[in-house]
Amino acid sequence: MNEEWLDIMVDKKENFRIAPGEAVGTIAAQSIGEPSTQMVLQNFHQAGVVSAIRTKGLPRLIELIDARKVPKVATIEIWPDKSIMKDLDKTKALKKKIEEVLVKNVISGFDENFNSASMRLTLNKEKLAMYDITERNIVSRLEKAEGIEASLDDHVITVKVKKTKNAERSVHMIRVMFVKIRNMTIAGVKGISSVGIETTEDGAFYLIAMGNNISGVLDVDGVDNNRVYSNDPFEVMRVFGIEAARNLIANELKDTMKVNGVDVSYRHLALVADAMTFYGGIKSVGRHGIAGSKNSVFARAAYEETIKHFTNACVFSESDPLTGVAENILIGKQVKVGTGIVK
Repeated sequence: MNEEWLDIMVDKKENFRIAPGEAVGTIAAQSIGEPSTQMVLQNFHQAGVVSAIRTKGLPRLIELIDARKVPKVATIEIWPDKSIMKDLDKTKALKKKIEEVLVKNVISGFDENFNSASMRLTLNKEKLAMYDITERNIVSRLEKAEGIEASLDDHVITVKVKKTKNAERSVHMIRVMFVKIRNMTIAGVKGISSVGIETTEDGAFYLIAMGNNISGVLDVDGVDNNRVYSNDPFEVMRVFGIEAARNLIANELKDTMKVNGVDVSYRHLALVADAMTFYGGIKSVGRHGIAGSKNSVFARAAYEETIKHFTNACVFSESDPLTGVAENILIGKQVKVGTGIVK
C-alpha cells in the first residue's frame, strides 16, 4: 500500500470517529425527520406529477418505515447474463420466459356447462403467437392440474372437472374450479404480471418486472443471479435472509430521499434499518413495532397509548430500568448520553 492510499485511509478513519456518548439515535431522527417534513410539503404541491415520483416519494417512505408486508408497487430489476444483455432479440426472448401468462390471457371466449361440469375454452391464435405458446403446451399444463381432464379439438380446449369419491360435485365447487382454471399459469413466472425492457447508456438491456417472485426469476435460464434486485424487504428476507433485507431497507430509504432531492447521510438510514431488523425479522418503527416493544414502560407510554401501557405495567408489576433517553427526560433524570455518561 503506497503512502497516498494510507493517507486516504487515515482521513476516512478520522471522519468515522464520533465522540463517546454521542446520541446517534437522536441525530438520526433529526437528520431524517426534517427532510421527511419537506417531502410532505412537496407532496402536497406536486399533485398530478408522474406516478414514478409519487411511488418513490412520501408514500414509499411510509411503506418502508411501517414495514408493510405488501408493497403498493412490487418490482424486480432483472439483469440478463453478459452474453445476452447487449442482444435485444435474446433479451426479448428472456422477457417472454419471465412474464406470467394465464389461461384467460390466450382465450377469446369460454362456455361453462354446469350439468356436465365442463368448460370449453376457445383459443386466440394471435395471442398464442404473441406469447409464443402452442395449443399443446396449454393442454399439457392443464392435464398436470389435480382434479381436471383436458382435451383439444379444432382450437377449442374442453376441460372437465373430475368426480371425487367422497363428495358430489356441487355447483359452487364447479364454479370455483372454473375460475381457478382461467387463472392458471401456463407460462412464465407465477406472480410476475408484466415485464418491461430498459436500456443503459452503454447500450445494455435489463428488465423491470412488476410482481413478486424472486425464487421463480432465479430459476429462469439466462438471468444473472447476482443481479436480481427486488424492492420488497419481506420477499428479500424470505429468499436471501435478514442481512439482505436490512441492506435493501437502507438503500431504498436513501433512493426514496434522493428522488425528492433530499441528501441524508447513509449512516443515519443504516441505523434505522439496523433497528428494524435487529431481532431477526422486520419490525415497523411505530407503536406496533420498535416503539411499542421497548423494555421501558415510560418509553412506550411516551409514544402512544399512554393509559394502556401504564395500566398494563401496574397489572403485571413491571419495573422500569430507566436506561434510555425518553424515560429519563420524562421523569427529570440526567440522560445517559453525551457528558451524562460520566459519573
